[in-house]
Amino acid sequence: MTDLSLSAPDRRVPLGVALRAVGAVVIALVAAVALAACVSVLTGCSSDEAASTGSGAETASEGAATAESGVLMVASALNSEPYEQATSTSQIGFTVELLRLVGERAGLDVQFAKAVSHKDADQNITPGRPEDVAAKVAAGDADLGASSLTMDGGLEGVTCTEPYLHADYAVLTKMGAGLDSLEALAAAAAPVVAIQDEPAIASWVAEHLPQAEAVPFEDGIDALMELNSERAQAAIVDEPRFRRYIKVREPHLQAVEVVPSAKNYAFIVAAGNDELAATINDALGALKADGSYDELYDNWFGDAPEAGTATRPAGEAVQDSTGA
Repeated sequence: MTDLSLSAPDRRVPLGVALRAVGAVVIALVAAVALAACVSVLTGCSSDEAASTGSGAETASEGAATAESGVLMVASALNSEPYEQATSTSQIGFTVELLRLVGERAGLDVQFAKAVSHKDADQNITPGRPEDVAAKVAAGDADLGASSLTMDGGLEGVTCTEPYLHADYAVLTKMGAGLDSLEALAAAAAPVVAIQDEPAIASWVAEHLPQAEAVPFEDGIDALMELNSERAQAAIVDEPRFRRYIKVREPHLQAVEVVPSAKNYAFIVAAGNDELAATINDALGALKADGSYDELYDNWFGDAPEAGTATRPAGEAVQDSTGA
């Protein structure tokens, strides 16, 4: 049996992501003060290092540590469909709507500050990278970062909240192209596979589709468009992103395999701002507890496609290509 796993949980992350226990032996009061003063600002935001959640009450605690009282300023590149996007007049996306629900629970007015970075000699403005978003948060220019940031990003000066979205990877082909299974794709001669530019996906292709040419795209939507235009014979992207794409754009793509991953999206706050992190975590917990999170998820991404697309129903174990 082929092991396709990249080691992952359910499509929706559970609320409880444990806080890594930190042990310190304090010999004297002076040593304790020195320890408190030397907290590192480099935070990897691994799943074990997420800021701990509070009681999960219906509404988050009052007085969250934001620069402006009652306002949650969010830094985002706003260029990651369908999670965060900018229109000419507003911001849209699953993460954007989730943050607005979080703001309602926490009593905070959510506002967005678009993160940008100047990269070329002509000073053309390009979307901010994760480190640009983290820099704005660490510097206090924004209270929170929300820009398709993963918990293993290794960003400086920030810490992660509890994860708000888990994403497995969907291996996709176009209906009617004769590639209706992973076996068919593996048997194809030198297929072009458009992939979301992530090392885990590239490694999976190298192992399971060694004859394929993997073409990386920074934006997963571009990979989907490459498949849809038939410049590629397959694509591999976040499963939620695929679900949204076939729901609103192109229904003729199919998932022939879902590959489990360890990819979790989370928000970031400045390192040491445990109060704001707890406020966000409490609000997320309340939204999951009362069904609001599930309702939003299903509105954006829908339930798993019907039988025949090879995409697993929610909560069902992922199988390999043999069905074992």
